[in-house]
Amino acid sequence: MRKIIIDIDNTLWDFAPVLYERLNDADPGFPHHSQWHSWGFWKGLISPEKLYRVIRDVHMEQDSFEPYHEARVFLEKLRKNGFYIIIASHREKETLASTRRWLEKNALPFDEIHLSYDKSVLFDTCWGIIDDSPVTLDKARSAGIVRAGLKNPWNEGEDHPLFSNLSEIYDYLRARDVFTPR
Repeated sequence: MRKIIIDIDNTLWDFAPVLYERLNDADPGFPHHSQWHSWGFWKGLISPEKLYRVIRDVHMEQDSFEPYHEARVFLEKLRKNGFYIIIASHREKETLASTRRWLEKNALPFDEIHLSYDKSVLFDTCWGIIDDSPVTLDKARSAGIVRAGLKNPWNEGEDHPLFSNLSEIYDYLRARDVFTPR
């Protein structure tokens, strides 16, 4: 069975607007997420400790937020086509319960949850990854696995297959004939 890694934030739900709101509350005048034109958008604007605390707080409240409307169908189609789905996110281990609760509450199919700050540790046994991080997508390209993501201001200048929604990502995978039964 082929394994595929699926990110959560800005892949299964619209994390950036919530993060912007929380960062702006913590530090008024923080640039709008439409202005985050690099992965390190926050550097020089907020301390790493403050950023990670804000992100952790959002992740602890994960079940308060809705996934993208096509997220469930996207994951169901992957599963139907024989994929083992690893939900992987740059999150602290203590957010596992809230992450699992959110996935189950929204009936988002998955086989495994992986929380760490380096998804590339999964690459040796995985066929591909869907993620918005240009750093992670660069590592995936170097590892030779299939990669795609949703287009955002922080990744749109990168040389990766990027799309407007999960349906387009599914069509991209399908066009590459990756769903041939094995």
